[in-house]
Amino acid sequence: MSEGWNAIRVIRCAGLLLVAGILAWRALVTNLADYYASQETPEAAVGALRWRGDQPAALYQRGMALTASEPAEAERLLRAAAWADPTDALTYLALADQWAKAGRQTAAVGLVEIADALGPLRSPALARSAEFWLGRERPDRALARWSMLLRTRPGTAAQLFPLLVQLAENPATQPLLQPLLADPPEWWDRFFAHAAAKATRPETAVFLYQNRNRHGALPVADEQRAYLDRLWKENRWLEAYLAWLNGLDERQTRTLGNVYNGSFETPITNAGFDWRVSAPRGATVETIETYGARGDKALHVSFNGERVRFQHVLQYLFLDAGRYRLQGRGRPDGLKAERGLRWRARCAGANTILAESEPFVGSDEWRSFAVDFAIPDQGCPAQLLRLELDGRVELDFEAQGGAWFDDLAIVRQD
Repeated sequence: MSEGWNAIRVIRCAGLLLVAGILAWRALVTNLADYYASQETPEAAVGALRWRGDQPAALYQRGMALTASEPAEAERLLRAAAWADPTDALTYLALADQWAKAGRQTAAVGLVEIADALGPLRSPALARSAEFWLGRERPDRALARWSMLLRTRPGTAAQLFPLLVQLAENPATQPLLQPLLADPPEWWDRFFAHAAAKATRPETAVFLYQNRNRHGALPVADEQRAYLDRLWKENRWLEAYLAWLNGLDERQTRTLGNVYNGSFETPITNAGFDWRVSAPRGATVETIETYGARGDKALHVSFNGERVRFQHVLQYLFLDAGRYRLQGRGRPDGLKAERGLRWRARCAGANTILAESEPFVGSDEWRSFAVDFAIPDQGCPAQLLRLELDGRVELDFEAQGGAWFDDLAIVRQD
């Protein structure tokens, strides 16, 4: 009896060893096939199929390699890949391309619709789907895939933004962008900056800016800056001024005037018709508290003795033709400079001086200044007001010390 049980145990152990061996062999074969397929080369795909004839990735790769030279064999391999892994969207897209080339358009569309349902977040599938729909004159579907690509793979912007600009440039395809304008995705501001800079016609930037639904909010600073920069480049001053004006909040609106924020109380944005301030080497520019200011702050410019052609506090103006008075208050504070600091007004883009203040140099208490000037009827649609270190030769631009300014204004005289 015991001998019988021993025989049974031996048989069972042998069977288990056989099953384990078979499973180990299958695992080895599968792993080797998967390894070769992961190399994604034509030679590796052939090697993977030698180990496992139904390895789906290898079938797909081999099929793609033969699409041009052996389309029938390529279709067979792609069909086999779909049977082996019916969840791979790329396989359906490759088959759809084969069928479309063979004139089976309806069947190809059906396959791409399956692929779209299977692989909405896979970048290669999204890109190939978009290419397919664009070739079938369905830019609406292509646009939906591009939008998902830009959300999941921001690096695709370099390829996709120019295509989106083409849609925005063409009045016939502009309506396709309305869903994005109504509810802008997270990548939209980056696209708008690209479009504003690169579009062939400025009207494209105008269309995108004016048709965006901001849900009652003001334009964000980067969006407005990109738009204004394009209008600036095209000398479309009225549109630029109105766009900037409509982007001001309640506090900023209270400082409007022919000179905006002439008391320097509102934070400077360096955009539009606000002050544009920078600090070159050798100079410091700030708006801070000081005695004698009418409000909480005044403009302070200081120099450390280095040579600097200072022209780094400026504001663009949008004034009608006519007679005006530039006025304000200044206080030189130990400023050593050969010819001092002056406020000057010019027509935008021109060198001719319309108005020039007295020079500020040395040390003094607060004092008022004023100068009358005229803006001509022609050739001066916008103007530039700028604080400049006056000079004719290089030594004139060596400056040390500082000066304060407050209550800048331009008053109409007629």
